[in-house]
Amino acid sequence: MKQIFFIAALFFCLSCQSTKEATVANQKYKIESLVIMKSPCFGTCPMYTLEIKKEGDAYLDARNFLKNELKGKYTAQFSKKNMAQIAKELNEMDFPSLSNTYGNVRVTDLPATDLTIQYNGGSIKKIHDYGNHGTPALEKFYMAIDSMLYMQTWEKVK
Repeated sequence: MKQIFFIAALFFCLSCQSTKEATVANQKYKIESLVIMKSPCFGTCPMYTLEIKKEGDAYLDARNFLKNELKGKYTAQFSKKNMAQIAKELNEMDFPSLSNTYGNVRVTDLPATDLTIQYNGGSIKKIHDYGNHGTPALEKFYMAIDSMLYMQTWEKVK
């Protein structure tokens, strides 16, 4: 009888813990906009500022070394699928809990990414990532954004 009670109590405790973990994992942040600014290196690193609004409206200030050779100011519309992927990746990495700065500033030849996320009615998270290797989730996010950027049909702003 004691064993059954012990097993039931243990099962109850473990199920409470997994429910808490699932709640944290499913926590959603409502992304309103994000701005990604890629800064130069002493080479051919892409330099641009990309702003994406929650509806998918995107604004690109392409400065230099983009793979699609764009230079200047452009607009595009990110698809709902792209926007869902962006929100999913940001939520999975629990971006508000990330550090505000990453990287070794003693190395002077690396590019940096400045990421600003506005969410949940005006809260703002800023991340300065010198070297673009802050966390594996951030690296994956940067690659996804770069891929989306190059797949868009950009219209030059007059």
